[in-house]
Amino acid sequence: MTLARVADAVADAAAYLSGMPATPVPLERTDRAPWVWVSAQALRSRVDAQALADAVREHPAVEAVAARADGWLEITLAPEWVDRTLADLAAPAGMPPAHLPAAPPAVLGRRTLDNPGFVVLLAHARACRVAGQALAGQERAGQATDQHDAAAFDPQALRDLSDPLDVVLLTEILDAPRRLVATTPHECAAALLAVAAAYLPWEERRPAIATRPGESSTPQHWARARISAAGLGVLERGMALLGITAPERI
Repeated sequence: MTLARVADAVADAAAYLSGMPATPVPLERTDRAPWVWVSAQALRSRVDAQALADAVREHPAVEAVAARADGWLEITLAPEWVDRTLADLAAPAGMPPAHLPAAPPAVLGRRTLDNPGFVVLLAHARACRVAGQALAGQERAGQATDQHDAAAFDPQALRDLSDPLDVVLLTEILDAPRRLVATTPHECAAALLAVAAAYLPWEERRPAIATRPGESSTPQHWARARISAAGLGVLERGMALLGITAPERI
């Protein structure tokens, strides 16, 4: 499940309404992303925007949809769908399998934050560390309550994350699969860097696991753990596309 699948569904609905094949138009982020995205499919397919909105209203990704006066569709994503998408990206399912030429080793060699290659490697290492800490926490004795809470996770907790760091990272993760299928290594690298650059300050300031002694995991922790796992999946697949092999520690 990715935003591309939602775009495909909107295009299928437009094709049905117009009686003509429709090329999917990628969803574009708004200032209310990661929850609200827009589509120009009605304009591109020359169909009535309200009719198209009605046709996609029951899609599982859609919590709400509105036809704007300018002909664009405004689609609000359902938290349950976002949660399933994060799980898929953590797998990572639905990500592009093709390989692009490897980045020059010299670009990856400078261990400074002004080096995009190092930023990606560092974000990957941090995400691996969070994944390891999360697994260790689940395996520790006395964590049965936390494990039960994780199984009963309410996707609404993702919607409740209003911190700008959460918002930016979740937006970049959801938008990354579309950008990673670009035909040029440059666009693929830009998408990867956007996720990595958002991940580093987020991981430093917004913990995805309970770390203090006696601290219980909260819905915020579980929501951020899902985001971190999806971020790791996107980083791993993006690096594979660029021919980059990264250690789990730096």
